[in-house]
Amino acid sequence: MNTTTAIAEHDAELVPDEARWGQGYGGRAYSPAELDTIASNVAPARGPGHPARLHAGDPGFDWVSDTAAHVPSGYDILNHPNRANTDPARLDPAAPTSVDGQPQVSKDLQAYFRRRGWALDQHGRPLHPHARQLLADPRIGLPTSLGFAYHLGESVVADVVAVAADQVVLTTRATRHEGLIPALPGGYGIPADQGATVEQWRGGARPVTAEGIITTARRKLTEETGLVAPPDSHVEIVRAIRPVSSVHTLHAWTVVFTVRIDLPARANLTLRPDAGADWWPVAMLQSMWPDHRRALVAALG
Repeated sequence: MNTTTAIAEHDAELVPDEARWGQGYGGRAYSPAELDTIASNVAPARGPGHPARLHAGDPGFDWVSDTAAHVPSGYDILNHPNRANTDPARLDPAAPTSVDGQPQVSKDLQAYFRRRGWALDQHGRPLHPHARQLLADPRIGLPTSLGFAYHLGESVVADVVAVAADQVVLTTRATRHEGLIPALPGGYGIPADQGATVEQWRGGARPVTAEGIITTARRKLTEETGLVAPPDSHVEIVRAIRPVSSVHTLHAWTVVFTVRIDLPARANLTLRPDAGADWWPVAMLQSMWPDHRRALVAALG
């Protein structure tokens, strides 16, 4: 099975409805308009102190085959503060790029990455499913190593659209230029959401199921707002995308699922006072991140 087929089949298993596939999902290449958006998203990461972004034409980079590439050193994001003061047992070990080509990733993890259909570099690190397209665009490229992420490869993120009548619950997030703006509750999945232990995850047992994605959504909704969706709430995955921004690297990226949760009338809709969350009428939702607005449209349209 070629890599594109493996990726597309895994994506379709999680979200069978192609109408719910957004950018980079289902094995689809990014459109020219999406590449323009990605280029604008990564532009702020070009400032002083940031590593260079790797491009396909840079010296030392080579596609050895459809499933293997050689990556040059000098493009790593190392010692990212997001990984500081975190239990090392929760993290994939950082594998700095070196030119000698010696594998640094365990054989079990490499086997998992191959099953997912991802090409590997000389150290056994997985490459972004759309690495060829992103590295070939001179405006984009990708830094290397783990960077912001805890784990190599693809991490699940669930954004939650929690609906009660004609209102949705939103948190507030700080932005660099706009200050506090409303945002969807949500965040990264953890191994337990998928029924795995950290030890299993580190060993290459990394299941990704629709049930696990929904578990992430329920957990993040409670953590960020205090709401607990009753077990019989209607819950469905309404959108899936593979975005690219300044936090993503060649070796660690996200797949984002929008999960709609319809809260029944009998549910306790009281928000935790310190959560920084509130109910918003749908008609008032204008000042949001563009992608969160698109997620709302997908969930509410």
